[in-house]
Amino acid sequence: MATPRYLTAHKISLLILVKIYCGSPLPASATIPVLSFIISHSIPSVSSTARARPCLENGETSFSVGAFEDALQGIASSMPGRTLLDLFLKHMWELSSFDTLHDLFDGMGHLVRERDDAAAEPLADRMYLSRTSPVGAFVRRARLEFIRLQFDDAMKLWSAFIRYRAPTAQWTKRLAGYALDGVDKIAGEMGLGPGDDLYEVAYGHLAVEEREGTISIDDFDRLLEFQLDQLQRLGSRVPDEMREQLRTMLGPSGVALRQSHLVKFFDAWKAGDYTSAFDNLHRYYDYAMQTREKIHYQYALLHMAILQADFGCFGEAIAAINETIATARENQDMTCLNFSLSWLNHMSKAYPRQMKGAGYMGMLGSERDGLTFLKAKAKETRMYNLLSATLLNEAKLCLASGESIPRALEYMYQASHLHIKESINNHGSQMLLLGSLFSRLGITHLSDVHCQLLLHCYEHSCPIDERIRSVCRCALSAAQYGRYDEALDLLQAIHATTHRSLKYHQYLFLCTGLVKLKRAVRRTDWTACESLLSFLKPDSSTDPEMCFMLSEARVEYLMARGLHSDAFSAIEALSTSLREEGVDILHRITILLAKAELFRRVGKPTMGFSVTLRAASVAFKARLMPCLWSATGLLASILSELGEYDAAARLLHAAIPQALEHNDNSLVGVLYSHIGDSYMGLAGLADTSAANGARLRAANVSRAELYINRAQESFKKVEDITGECEQLMKKAVIARLRGDEKLAEEWAQNHNRVWEAGLARLVDSETSG
Repeated sequence: MATPRYLTAHKISLLILVKIYCGSPLPASATIPVLSFIISHSIPSVSSTARARPCLENGETSFSVGAFEDALQGIASSMPGRTLLDLFLKHMWELSSFDTLHDLFDGMGHLVRERDDAAAEPLADRMYLSRTSPVGAFVRRARLEFIRLQFDDAMKLWSAFIRYRAPTAQWTKRLAGYALDGVDKIAGEMGLGPGDDLYEVAYGHLAVEEREGTISIDDFDRLLEFQLDQLQRLGSRVPDEMREQLRTMLGPSGVALRQSHLVKFFDAWKAGDYTSAFDNLHRYYDYAMQTREKIHYQYALLHMAILQADFGCFGEAIAAINETIATARENQDMTCLNFSLSWLNHMSKAYPRQMKGAGYMGMLGSERDGLTFLKAKAKETRMYNLLSATLLNEAKLCLASGESIPRALEYMYQASHLHIKESINNHGSQMLLLGSLFSRLGITHLSDVHCQLLLHCYEHSCPIDERIRSVCRCALSAAQYGRYDEALDLLQAIHATTHRSLKYHQYLFLCTGLVKLKRAVRRTDWTACESLLSFLKPDSSTDPEMCFMLSEARVEYLMARGLHSDAFSAIEALSTSLREEGVDILHRITILLAKAELFRRVGKPTMGFSVTLRAASVAFKARLMPCLWSATGLLASILSELGEYDAAARLLHAAIPQALEHNDNSLVGVLYSHIGDSYMGLAGLADTSAANGARLRAANVSRAELYINRAQESFKKVEDITGECEQLMKKAVIARLRGDEKLAEEWAQNHNRVWEAGLARLVDSETSG
């Protein structure tokens, strides 16, 4: 049997329920539940610009008779002691022959009031349906589709209905199996039963035939709409099992559905199969042109622009999005127009250098003007999803430009209120942005909490890319603390199906490589660093945040290895690139601090004084606390170099307690090392000729040794061999200054032992790798 066009067994059951609703007086409390059930299972969902589109739960388009039992069992009917389910089953089993099925559809026509009989006197015991109402439209289409059915297809629909209602035989005690005398009343009157040739031709297949025809072309179209919603909202791929089921259902249907090409396009796009993605998108576009459905033309262009940008062809993407905007304006499609402008604004912010290189000069003025325009349009058209995204973009702009933190929080809270009020599922973006804000404030614990909250509470409703970003941030936070194995375990624990998407696989590959590179740099494993850097080369389509972190890690590697000239060239190139793009203020301050650190490493800390002071000033105004603490450490180092040991110690005493909350052991180790140096400088200034000066010197040396011990512990946690050995050498120098040569020799031996243990660990890792 070919796939039915519209009518199925469950739609006949819905018609029976409509007949009961119109012909039998029901309690007032039953009206809303019954109507809600009918409409939710008969009217296809329509996308709304105001609210999130309701989807079929688990993608179900066809449901068993058990759904009617669950919905109607608890509703009382007009018959005393009987529920609405009893009444429904009574009407269902009254369809005792193929002839009564015809009578059902003929009788449904009298429930729909046409224009010419609108003035007729309605019957007191019957409710009529308007021909333009949702339920009336469903009844009219069902009758029309049944009239169009050929006899063979109508008989198969009747057979499918018999199999569909068979599980309810226990309620009526009229039918105990598939093929009994009670299947067809007419056959019983004619004396036909199992074993008779005519009976076997009509109903003999019921006991052995597998369930078929339970899904129609209309239901399949709704199933594809559900798949498209999942693909677009979550950014996932079609699972292998579902792909096989769709192929099996689509094969015998004999028709080419427009949505099937779009489903294949999204699946191929996420898999990185750009050739197949373009082919399926063109098929979708050809269908829209052949059927003259102009509404699909602009969305095909929109998807083409997004695909071109994902492929790195920004010139073609700009041309496609400009055509999309022009077409949307011509068709007065505000949803597509506003989304196109929002996407264009996002691309100009995320990839400014590539967009400028492709000839994009800006369409909405400045970024703030563009966001203001989009927010006004979203409020005007009640596109709450766009309004939520615009509010979060405004908060992100405040953070990127170093503006007021309270204002950014205000935008986030407005978006949060909108999510709750309008049931918008955009919690993932809000959680990630809040995590980023707390990370900038140096409160790493709250940042991790929001990432974990996203994973635990909104995992199944957030897009996959947001979940991946959350996991990667947790992994980088663990690596920052020194728990590299835990970070790698988090990344490896991501389900294997996620790697079926090329973009997500590349992002996870880069994040994993970044964690390994940071560990290799601190272990002084230069072979591993060179190998990792040869693979970690992002392209133009890589996430800008990840691209910057990889560039920063490369600069850190060059400075750690002593390649200062190459490090300076890399810093200058990155600084020029950032200056042209006008990116996040956090990235600019990080580059300034890297340059100041380079001057310190080459023995010229005073050359970086103005750079460090500028970075500290901007970081304080923008409340970028980790950058402020790093700048404070560099300033203290410069002041110690200039002999201002007391000022350096006071600076570090103010910064270290706050830096401890950031859980960055590398930064804490550096700060402790600097404060140890400042106390050693104060000890050198003490006048040992006086008793008070000798005591002061001994006290400063003891404090220096205390902080050096803490620095050593911090460097040990992050496996920083160079930093740990440096602190051991300082302790040996302190012991020698005290005249304890035996202790100094012991610290020197510890230094050698730690260094040799680090080298042995590298050999073991290379052997195991």
